[in-house]
Amino acid sequence: TIYVFNKIDIDLEELMEYARELRLERREDIMTLAERLRREGMEKGIAKGIEKGIAKGIEKGKEEAALNALQKGLDIQIIAEITGLSVERIEELKKKLN
Repeated sequence: TIYVFNKIDIDLEELMEYARELRLERREDIMTLAERLRREGMEKGIAKGIEKGIAKGIEKGKEEAALNALQKGLDIQIIAEITGLSVERIEELKKKLN
């Protein structure tokens, strides 16, 4: 930019060309930054997806344990205490067994 401001008789076309040249010179840096930001966003998205998947897997495991306990005739309150599931959720699961 120093060149532009030091050259008093620059016309608009020269100024636009200079701006284009600057963008071309910085294109690699700009693309590298954009790629890094995209990659970081993807990594965060993947991490969040894995986290959600693990949580769903844990919940599914609790529900399977509750279903097995229901089939064995255990009390709903005891199943709730063991699995951490709500009594309401266990009652919903029990309806699926019938």
